[in-house]
Amino acid sequence: MKKNPQTMNQNKFNCIFVLLIMSKQVTFSFIIVALSFITVKRLQEAGVNHFQFLQSIFHKENGWFNFKKPDFVLNLPFELREISGLTDQSSNEIACVQDENGILFIYNLENDSIIHQYNFGKDGDYEGLTRVDSTYFILRSDATLIQLSAPWDSTSIVETKLSIPTLDNEGLCFDERDNRLLIAPKSKLGKGPELKDSRAIYSIDLTTKKLNETPLFVINIAEIEAFANANNLMLPQRLQKNSNDSISALKFMPSSIAVHPRTDEIYIISAVDQTLVVFDKTGKIMSYMKLDEEIFNKPEGITFLENGDLIITNEGEMGAPTLLKFSWQKIED
Repeated sequence: MKKNPQTMNQNKFNCIFVLLIMSKQVTFSFIIVALSFITVKRLQEAGVNHFQFLQSIFHKENGWFNFKKPDFVLNLPFELREISGLTDQSSNEIACVQDENGILFIYNLENDSIIHQYNFGKDGDYEGLTRVDSTYFILRSDATLIQLSAPWDSTSIVETKLSIPTLDNEGLCFDERDNRLLIAPKSKLGKGPELKDSRAIYSIDLTTKKLNETPLFVINIAEIEAFANANNLMLPQRLQKNSNDSISALKFMPSSIAVHPRTDEIYIISAVDQTLVVFDKTGKIMSYMKLDEEIFNKPEGITFLENGDLIITNEGEMGAPTLLKFSWQKIED
């Protein structure tokens, strides 16, 4: 029987159409599988990243901070645009200095306002601040320690030049359990390329009022990088010269230091690369994290309230200075 050419062509067209449909179905199925794989992979990575995030702030035996979600953010007044050092005053007040004028400010968190201010010296680069009972200690960047107490006049001010070899000194806090002050210089430990990546932490015994010229411990930037890499934690990055490869840009220049009243661990923040590292009293790294630059544009100050809550302040570079409060999330047994 002779086949109709028109019918044969139609059959060929039908076959080709079916093959095209099948091909599209296979392609579509492949795309679905690929997308599913990518989705699962991203979910896994998200889970890993979330785990890494928690690892950087989590202490099983104690508690944790959610650095992605502050309890509140306050825009500080113009007078505090250069806010640097701060310390707790009470459960709802902090004391702070800014790095231009010799003024101690008392700031109320609930009223969101300056409630007192005391002049203690001429204009200068005042960076660190801490409180021991009713006495305040203020650190000037040239390693001058100023002691201030009532009646808040010239008779209550004592200045001491510390024999610290570093040129730029910013971090100061009270270590209550060991009855001492801790100082975290911003600059390197000394001259020479071998000390380029070393930062020292010094202590002052409050019983003798003497500086221990031997550092309490020395921070090595390579050790921070090794800790971050071992725990898959983000480091500041920069492009390698004459290459598209990125390498660590961590400088870690301490801008503020504080001791957690619950864990007794030392928190040190670096404004220049928005990083936070937690140490024990021997200098062992306990935790590290790269802070979110949208929240921490220039974190210059850090202190704890008595209950373990954390206060961090950002200096106002191009905008308003800010104060952020983070609750200490206690882990219940």
